Amino acid sequence: MAKISPDFIQHISQQGLKSEALEQFIEHCQKPLRRSIRINDLIANKQQLVKTWQGAGYKLEPITWAENGYWINEKIKALPPGLGNFIDHQQGRFYIQEASSMLPVTALFAANPNPQMVLDIAAAPGSKTTQIAALMQNQGLIVANELSSSRLKGLYSNIQRCGVSNVCLTHADGRIFGDRTPEQFDAILLDAPCGGEGTVRKDQDALEHWSLDSVLSMSQLQKELIVSAFKALKPGGSLVYSTCTLSKEENQYVCQHLLDNFGKEVEIFSLGTLFDGAEKALTPEGYLHIYPQIFDSEGFFVACFKKVANSAKTTPETDNRFFPFEPIDRKNLQAFEQYCQHFAWSLSTIKDQIWQRKNELWYFPVNIESLIGKIKMDRMGVKLAESHKKGFRLEHQAAIAFGQEFKKNRLDLSAEETRDFYLGKDIYPDNLTSELSAEILLSYQQKPIGLGKKISNRIKNNLPRELVRDGSFSQLN
Repeated sequence: MAKISPDFIQHISQQGLKSEALEQFIEHCQKPLRRSIRINDLIANKQQLVKTWQGAGYKLEPITWAENGYWINEKIKALPPGLGNFIDHQQGRFYIQEASSMLPVTALFAANPNPQMVLDIAAAPGSKTTQIAALMQNQGLIVANELSSSRLKGLYSNIQRCGVSNVCLTHADGRIFGDRTPEQFDAILLDAPCGGEGTVRKDQDALEHWSLDSVLSMSQLQKELIVSAFKALKPGGSLVYSTCTLSKEENQYVCQHLLDNFGKEVEIFSLGTLFDGAEKALTPEGYLHIYPQIFDSEGFFVACFKKVANSAKTTPETDNRFFPFEPIDRKNLQAFEQYCQHFAWSLSTIKDQIWQRKNELWYFPVNIESLIGKIKMDRMGVKLAESHKKGFRLEHQAAIAFGQEFKKNRLDLSAEETRDFYLGKDIYPDNLTSELSAEILLSYQQKPIGLGKKISNRIKNNLPRELVRDGSFSQLN
């Protein structure tokens, strides 16, 4: 049972939550959170995957504000433990994401449907980054920033798993972007670090030790972040500020700080018609302040702004020491194109975006040149291959991001063989034919899962060791 500090109850009632709504809030805090997923159409066909779930006896109910989001009605059939161990999840066909957290990205694209450069300031674990990438269909550029070193690894893993190729990762304090990349981005998502008051349905201790001092301290950081974000926004661009907390100090007051600092340069983009029923959570300003009882979800807050004029802008100094890459030269490009004939993979659509560093080849998203020297970029785009004395060796990332374009030397595995692959085991497929050469793209249900090497009657597993899973995998059943 959720433990709620009396100080928090008093605080939230003083902020306008009436007695009836307060009772409903407390009641919903004790209820289990509805499970929800988002289908990743960079890899999956939505109709087919929904049909697969329904065929296994599950009832998927569309989430009103997310095109590919679904609640799983466990009253019809309960999910087994370990949803993350479904093969379809490991393959990136769906992402386990709380329904409310899909809202900020929906708002971002409502205000700016076709952004070319997007900044996700606090991106881990990657739910919103991968949602943005799917809406952009891997076009343009996303800068996904994360300050926490421990969370950066998980962010990178989710980006790879979901077949995302247009992301550049940065590891920085979000407060630097306003000065380092002024007026650089078409759209910015600031899903800010917060007190997490709205997460009480999945974290029953979230409100047990609540204190106003902690809220005020977090609010100060959020104000600095939102100012930095707005400075990094292009005129005409959109900024979404969101939290999974409920106090106005971390929500409305932070937004007011932005309005007070930038005056006529900023205007509110009202979210009152974002989806059917949005008016139930609409604030007088045009924000969405979502208590758990309104949509039977986590608590959340979402605000959206447009930049309508230029702000004071300085040109930052650049430092190219942190970018040891150069566009691929003609000799290496020709050699790599020759190598890719092994898979009948044409590089025609990406060859202008291939860069090199020593013996490495990388695919970088468009517009990355505009960031060179301004911020340190940790992991950019997709590592394609490394060259060795005997030629090139393709990387796992390349297989996941571009493997669907491979026309030769592909082998589709069964569910049992796919489980063995993710567990790091070698594969002994029945359908191994002499037409297959040594290096093979492995797939499950015709979607890439990685690379293997044919040795006699087995496939040597080339899944990177850090991606090998322990435990069991299962299909929907």
